[in-house]
Amino acid sequence: PNKPNQPQQQQHQQQHLGKVPDQLDENTLKLGEFLNTYQIENNSISIQPRGLINRSNYCYINAILQALVACPPFYHLMRAIRSLPAARNSKHPKPFIDAMTALVAEFSTLPLRSKVARDKTKKDETPDITTDTPLEPVVIHKILALLRSDIFQVEGRQEDAEEFLGCVLNRLNDEMLELMKLSKNESEVNGSSGNSSAEESGDGHGDDQDDWKVIRGNRNKGTITRTTDFGRSPMSDIFGGKLRSRVHREGDHPTDNIQPFFTLQLDIEKAASVKDALDLLVGKDQLEGMTCSKTKQEIQAWQQVTLEELPIVMILHLKCFDYKMDGCTKILKTLEFPIELKIDSKLMSSKGKAYTAKQKQYKLFAVVYHDGKEASKGHYITDVFHAGYGTWIRYDDSTVRAVPEFNVLHPKAPRVPYLLYYRRLDTHYHGGGGAGAGAGAPAGGAPAGSTSSNSNNSSNISSSNNNSNSNNSSSSANSSTNYSSGGGSYYGGGPGPK
Repeated sequence: PNKPNQPQQQQHQQQHLGKVPDQLDENTLKLGEFLNTYQIENNSISIQPRGLINRSNYCYINAILQALVACPPFYHLMRAIRSLPAARNSKHPKPFIDAMTALVAEFSTLPLRSKVARDKTKKDETPDITTDTPLEPVVIHKILALLRSDIFQVEGRQEDAEEFLGCVLNRLNDEMLELMKLSKNESEVNGSSGNSSAEESGDGHGDDQDDWKVIRGNRNKGTITRTTDFGRSPMSDIFGGKLRSRVHREGDHPTDNIQPFFTLQLDIEKAASVKDALDLLVGKDQLEGMTCSKTKQEIQAWQQVTLEELPIVMILHLKCFDYKMDGCTKILKTLEFPIELKIDSKLMSSKGKAYTAKQKQYKLFAVVYHDGKEASKGHYITDVFHAGYGTWIRYDDSTVRAVPEFNVLHPKAPRVPYLLYYRRLDTHYHGGGGAGAGAGAPAGGAPAGSTSSNSNNSSNISSSNNNSNSNNSSSSANSSTNYSSGGGSYYGGGPGPK
């Protein structure tokens, strides 16, 4: 089986955008301990809508940032880190954590009177909204300037929003994993067992050797399972899910490959809806050219993907860019996507079937669209559901306005949905708890009865591009967001093209 992006991950992990101090300072250890014990906060948020200034071709950045700021567990995590003196005073390089926490701090809480205003608004109307002064996200631009200038470009494409999302999630995850490891190592040196949830999580690199194990079943039939595990962090607790890819070979044990993801890649060319795309994801794929290791004769074989663990926040990447030998084109079609998404049991692995009905239900809170007829150019905008106003708000760089739900679900061509952000219904908590307040929800991948976000069983990330044929793969085949992409991160999206 492939190990997509793993060499790239290790390279990312070794590159610091700053000088590593010779000795660890106390603040760095405190920050690592905080991340090791952090409980995911899911209370709803109500922040002042604020546009983002675009002085260059940065719409892909602005669109992703607005969706992330609107994500309650992510917002609370960034605010919680920002409030720590240890985070501000730590000498260990953590450029992405510093940049994202600084950005989130620029968004203020919505006044209480504005929250009440929504009660007087009819369902088919949009309320008047009060916006803050547009902000130029310079802190993000500065950190991106240190990366390769072409990192978010794909051949034949403009800068890609999903590539940028993958970079942000993976870099944040990498930095957190490193801080958590430093704190854990220090505790072990001092003879303290600690209460670290990362005790079994490893160092974020995964094992250099494949982790194989044979699980015996009835009649001596076993399944050979390989699990890719890069360790848990608060980022993986929020966005991390897992896929199980099973290969059946005639006359041989099935082989399972479990890999984590941050974004779930969905082929849409043959789908009329997100439901269709999810059904296609778990469809059986015949594998050609497979031979028996003993007889060398060609045998029948097929592959099937199922969902092993469900994240708290499910990001669906709708692969609307079609890559072929003669270039890249945009798939212009109407694709239905629901406000409430139910993950059918048939999409789940045997382990995944332990989830309760509520844990398999999601609600849409953000949509990133690509607007334009061509893959090589276009514009990104984001619609976000605002809990305070009780309406959808459209962010088009510095322009901010309320829009009806109908407009969200029925974009006019050539505008198409590109990234869908869903929150699990069992994590929808209302109330104004501040960052870090309240008990955490179950870990991203934890079924009913599991422990909190600090569980060692929480999702880890890895790009799960299982198919060898990549001609029609999405832009994220090389670095998307799947719990795997920069050093124990999550680049790479689910299984490859069908």
